[in-house]
Amino acid sequence: MKIPKISVPIYTVKLPSSGKQIRIRPFLVKEEKLLLIAAQTKDINEIVSATKQVINNCLIDNNISVDTLPFFDVDYLIVALRAKSIGETIPVKFLCNNVVDGEKCGHSFPVDIDISKASIVKDESIKPEIWLTEDMGVKMKYPKYSVMKTIMSNESNFDRMIRIIGASIDSIFDKTENYSTKEMSREEVHEFIEGLTKVQFAQLENFVKNFPEFECKVQHQCEKCSFNHNINYNNFDSFFL
Repeated sequence: MKIPKISVPIYTVKLPSSGKQIRIRPFLVKEEKLLLIAAQTKDINEIVSATKQVINNCLIDNNISVDTLPFFDVDYLIVALRAKSIGETIPVKFLCNNVVDGEKCGHSFPVDIDISKASIVKDESIKPEIWLTEDMGVKMKYPKYSVMKTIMSNESNFDRMIRIIGASIDSIFDKTENYSTKEMSREEVHEFIEGLTKVQFAQLENFVKNFPEFECKVQHQCEKCSFNHNINYNNFDSFFL
């Protein structure tokens, strides 16, 4: 006798980078198991691989490639899947930093973060085309998920910044030609970055430091001192596990 399969709901979500609507289903027990096993290894490559596999499994539309999406699209999809699969709220504890009579309140209070209301925060003044001199500049892009997560596991802050900037340069141009970084080795790109002046480097660093990020806004009154907190929560790195 064939065991009947339980049907699962299908949801429509919108990709933050393009506004394109795609269909997803919740992740199942077998996919949650993949995430948990990967998390237990503490191996960033295993975690990235499992995350991408779960998203691919849950995509109804087959015209989307996780490997080509910018990192915050993939972050958004795993947040959306967690909301539809496990629950839309996560309990988070905060400390009240309100100063009362010269001392911090310090009261610890729980807040339920509604991740279904998470939104992408993007500085529209940050443009991808950056002129480094009167004759030369770079066109920036957002790194892919696997590249970004692997880089973020690097322990050296300066080396990490070099690698993130390198992964974010789409092309180098002058007034006559455009040179794609796809045709360059990583070492060549890093050599170009390390040859910049401090002011020029800061321009590229500014682009990276203002990548789009998730944010949930929540208000809460401290039970001890009655201070009203306006909280912008953006720590989504591992909550879904």
